[in-house]
Amino acid sequence: IHSLSQILGKKNLSVPDMRVDLVDETVLEAVRDYTIGWVFFGLESGSERMLKAMRKGVTVEENRRAVEMARELGVKVGGSFIVGYPEESREDFQETMSFAEETMLDDVFVSIAEPIPGTPLSRQILDMPKEELALYQKHQGEYKALRLSEGEARCFELMLQGESSKPIPRALSQGLYNAYLDESRGQGRDIRRVIDLLDKYRDALP
Repeated sequence: IHSLSQILGKKNLSVPDMRVDLVDETVLEAVRDYTIGWVFFGLESGSERMLKAMRKGVTVEENRRAVEMARELGVKVGGSFIVGYPEESREDFQETMSFAEETMLDDVFVSIAEPIPGTPLSRQILDMPKEELALYQKHQGEYKALRLSEGEARCFELMLQGESSKPIPRALSQGLYNAYLDESRGQGRDIRRVIDLLDKYRDALP
């Protein structure tokens, strides 16, 4: 990182997403001193049960410690989350919401679980009745009037939570609200299309 920074300049250098169990003070100090000063963690969930289902190989506490360590060393933290994973309950999702609120990440990225062809997740989703998938369930909660699926609603809700839980919260304008809503709907639409294609060609899948 030091060598690259000497060539590119720290304002032009960022590090790729990092695993929370592979960072320590030395790595984070290098990120702080020789890059734009951000680290991005694939946190994915605040639920222990869902982290195990995703086979992340880390715990919620390890995620929390990595975020705290980075902040103590003056490194800004972005975190990515996945919602709508098979068998994610409302309680699992609420644990993720609470984790985002507690850790006060500098930026939050939210994705609905996407069944990439050839992955265990794609086979798992194909083997489940669609009515058991959050993307095919009508959301009946706070955002019912928006006519979102449960998966889209969780994506939207966590985006809003991430925005309000930043160390310096940003005022939620109508434009930002609409952008998050459009992103959540767009993800839901695109992933349902992927699932339909996988279903159509399931016999040709590995």
